[in-house]
Amino acid sequence: MAGIYIHIPFCKTKCHYCDFYKSTDFGAKTDFLSALKKEMILRKREVNHETIESIYFGGGTPSVLKVNEIENILETVFSSFQVHQDPEITLEANPDDLNGLFVQELAGTRINRLSIGIQSFNDRDLKAMNRRHNAVQAIDCIKNAQVAGFGNLSIDLIYGLPNQSTNDWKENVETALRMNVSHISAYHLTYHKGTVFYGYLKSGKINEIPDEISLAQFRLLKHRLETAGYEHYEISNFAREGRYSRHNRSYWERKNYIGFGPSAHSFDQRTRRWNVSSLKKYLRAVENETDFWGDEVLTPQDQYNDYMITSLRTMWGISNDYLDSAFDSLYASYFRREAQPFIDTGHMFSDGKTYTLSEEGLFISDRIMEKLFFIR
Repeated sequence: MAGIYIHIPFCKTKCHYCDFYKSTDFGAKTDFLSALKKEMILRKREVNHETIESIYFGGGTPSVLKVNEIENILETVFSSFQVHQDPEITLEANPDDLNGLFVQELAGTRINRLSIGIQSFNDRDLKAMNRRHNAVQAIDCIKNAQVAGFGNLSIDLIYGLPNQSTNDWKENVETALRMNVSHISAYHLTYHKGTVFYGYLKSGKINEIPDEISLAQFRLLKHRLETAGYEHYEISNFAREGRYSRHNRSYWERKNYIGFGPSAHSFDQRTRRWNVSSLKKYLRAVENETDFWGDEVLTPQDQYNDYMITSLRTMWGISNDYLDSAFDSLYASYFRREAQPFIDTGHMFSDGKTYTLSEEGLFISDRIMEKLFFIR
């Protein structure tokens, strides 16, 4: 077992770009925390005594929890599962939650990694995204975390925003570098159906920025961070000193993980499972110990496609040996045939052992993966 994911669904406000499951019903928080711990106990046998290497609090906004609530959840994890002696334990946090006192209290818990949703150091961008914090808070919360002793810090940034120039993005990147954090995740804005931004796009209130500007922003990000000593180890992720996200890397390496809370996903090589994306349904079902999830058994085709979408995202790429040992020759032959045109155009590299994406290939990775998927 590689990891545990814990979904905390509560948000004080809803950001315009976010399509993750969330709820503003804080009146249900006490019931949720009880149900969450009960789910862990009910499902602990699924882990089969495997060691938990990472624990990740995602959301929603996990930093809306009180420190004692976080500690109680972790106590249930450690009492129910066999946890590695040095696990990575990450808490996603919003900048306006990370005041000096709260961060100092967090430093006294088992949390040893913070993933902070900065998104931008530009007040105009933050207001457009309906973020709760401002640029000053974004900088201050990182300093607070560093003073408290959190050396393993990750920040999230978003580029490709409406009306965001390449110079605007450059200022964001330079500010991030001055903060000297060990990990940066930078995502191009995606217009997910059901989000406010998606509605604005369809109504013509906003427009997507041109592809050439998106590509320029991606290249600026990649070149500037690599020059500063960050390793570009996954499409959207950069790390210093080998400070990869151990939890997220387990996803890309297709290790087992188990997810708790509404909308959380689990994976055990053979099946995928997803909890219901409804707090009310989740609470009622856990209380009554009735099913609150869906699942599917992965076919060989599913497993091949899953390998494509996870491994090709990383600097480690697709392994020739793994293709031959894990899949029927039908899939290995299909991959090599479909990959060759991308090698010819310079979007993909092959050294005979692995296949990896070039800079241009990373930018159009979704299109490449779609072509490499096996669809019978």
